[in-house]
Amino acid sequence: MKNSLFIRLYLIFLSIAFVQCSKSDDGGVITPPVAEIDASFSISVNQTTVNSSVTFIGSTTDTESNIVSWEWDFADGSPIKTEKTVNHSFSLAGSYLVKLTVKNNSGKTATFSKRILVKNATAPNYGNLIGLKEKIAQLYPKVMIAAHRAYHKNFPENSIEAINDAILNQINIVELDVRLTLDKELILMHDATTARTANANYNVSQRTFSELRQLKLLFKGTPTNYVIPTLKESLEAAKGKIYVDIDASWDTSMEYYNRIYNTVAALNMVNMVMIYTESPQVAKALLEMDSEVIVLLGAGSITDYNNAFNMNPKAAIWHMSSGTLSPSFTNWPTNNGIKLWANAYVNSPTSPPIQGSDTVVDRLLDNQISLIQSDYPLEIISYLQAKNIWLP
Repeated sequence: MKNSLFIRLYLIFLSIAFVQCSKSDDGGVITPPVAEIDASFSISVNQTTVNSSVTFIGSTTDTESNIVSWEWDFADGSPIKTEKTVNHSFSLAGSYLVKLTVKNNSGKTATFSKRILVKNATAPNYGNLIGLKEKIAQLYPKVMIAAHRAYHKNFPENSIEAINDAILNQINIVELDVRLTLDKELILMHDATTARTANANYNVSQRTFSELRQLKLLFKGTPTNYVIPTLKESLEAAKGKIYVDIDASWDTSMEYYNRIYNTVAALNMVNMVMIYTESPQVAKALLEMDSEVIVLLGAGSITDYNNAFNMNPKAAIWHMSSGTLSPSFTNWPTNNGIKLWANAYVNSPTSPPIQGSDTVVDRLLDNQISLIQSDYPLEIISYLQAKNIWLP
């Protein structure tokens, strides 16, 4: 009897203690903290080809029966998938950052992302060209010429028409400036606004592509019937006819460069295009994304040169400038297979001489430059032809 009374009193004590511990100072009930969860996934392959099925298997630190949703975003515009294990194929080549979001019955969520590289299953169609890597291997002392902002002597800069004119005139490379619109479309535009190049003053990053498409490009200050092209349209115009240098130096975000790379890769033009950046971090990330990317890296100052020198793997082409145009800077990269790029008569008040020697170009040649960008590409090609060092 005493034992029974003792047990009853003990249980009452535990109940009071439990109630006291379950209440906060203001009388509210304290809810025990819900444990955080983590998510992860494995991929059957880290690199695949277009239209090949890949298996993705999700995992979490929580008990699987507690999971109420699995959501897979494949970053390719395809619908979200909602199973723990899914199969997916990518219809276009590119680098895709796949994201898994897991949610449990306590309302906790966790996300995990991993990148997968999707390559083209078919060989590139180089048209009248060979691969750009193979072409630049033929440089020095031979030289190639790039038309700055495409060949804009007769048409607006960064226009499809200027690209076609460069092709007609057999210029080696067109340099194209690329920016992102408000709705994340890649378009050709050098300036942050359209004030100088179109018939209205719009901030490119604050306008949609459809708004910008309504504008007319200017040529020598006069509106034309030509419109602002997308990067995709421009690459399609150049494919198999002329090499392309994409000036992407306006931004250092990998989202921006990833969009550029995916546009190039989707057209199977990775070995027909070089991408210019002044950031060694971006250059390294591009090469880690796809070792076949051809990077043109800024090395025009001593600091930039040292960054290019210290980067591994190294960019295939270095953009030199007045601060690094001397044998003490140009000998090492040239001797180690890196090709050198520099400007002549770009945004310059002077133009090449009509006849006789050209000290501007000669200085570049003396410093082992084998890719020259200019607003006067045909004049420099003619000068190099006379020296028998232009590489057609």
